[in-house]
Amino acid sequence: MACCGQYIEGEVTAPTAEKLMRSRYSAYTLNNSHYLSKTWHLTTSPTKLDLSQQTQTDWLGLKICRTEAGSESETTATVEFIARYKIDDISAVIHEVSCFIKEDERWFYVDGTLSQPTQNGPCPCGSGKKFKRCCGK
Repeated sequence: MACCGQYIEGEVTAPTAEKLMRSRYSAYTLNNSHYLSKTWHLTTSPTKLDLSQQTQTDWLGLKICRTEAGSESETTATVEFIARYKIDDISAVIHEVSCFIKEDERWFYVDGTLSQPTQNGPCPCGSGKKFKRCCGK
């Protein structure tokens, strides 16, 4: 949280799409819907985002699989990630390829495509292991 806190608190903006992705994950762990809304592009953001009504989620970790573009000098990016979590002792994952855009020197999350790896399939993180033995734990 120490690295992302400066972005979540509004001290500075995330300089890259990957850092914005990491800070958004941290915001989910904190149920900080204000930061998530603020970093969601206006063309795709939900009209209301209230995380307080959701079931208690234990976030277990974030793994960035790959990043395409998204540096400080670029204006579009793709970040593929796996987020592991647990709800009521049931483990699950979110595997998403997220799109980001930079406007007025600020990165915004636009949208993402979800992909659910199979337990016996290769892990999308590129480890060479089966998903159930890697990020699916």
